[in-house]
Amino acid sequence: SSITFRIIDEQDNQCNYNRTGVLCGGCKPNMSAVFGSNRCMPCTDKYLWLLVPFSIIGVALVTLLFLLNCTISVGTINGLILYANIIAPGIVNRLPFSDPKIFIFISWLNLDLGIETCFYNGMNTIVKNWLQFVFPAYVLLLVGAIIFVSRWSSLLTRLCRRNAVAVLATLILL
Repeated sequence: SSITFRIIDEQDNQCNYNRTGVLCGGCKPNMSAVFGSNRCMPCTDKYLWLLVPFSIIGVALVTLLFLLNCTISVGTINGLILYANIIAPGIVNRLPFSDPKIFIFISWLNLDLGIETCFYNGMNTIVKNWLQFVFPAYVLLLVGAIIFVSRWSSLLTRLCRRNAVAVLATLILL
């Protein structure tokens, strides 16, 4: 058997998923980075409407954590967080079957999209990585605003049942 090395001028031939450049860090021309994978695909701007459901999902997530009192201080969510953050990433890649539903579920628990989706045409990897922090930051800002406003609103304080800090800690852990 022989080992062949490709010349450095042919580095783009070593990249998969329409990627190019040093360490396959960029997308080929007319391709965009997509959420949920490392692929580059042709995209359009039609997925910008996803901002609306994500803003609604953020409010729903915070509301459910408050209403269900599903926080790390109670303990009901600790096993699920442990599974999603520690056990599952090592297991998913070693499963004999490839079920995308498991990957999507784990991604959602980590406040990630988990589905290959274009966001806008021309998005590069750096912008994609920064945009992945937008939803968790949005959710944390929602809880921070609730904590801040509840100092002056007795109604909001009663609705939150004094567990706003526990919800914030849960979201930070996620």
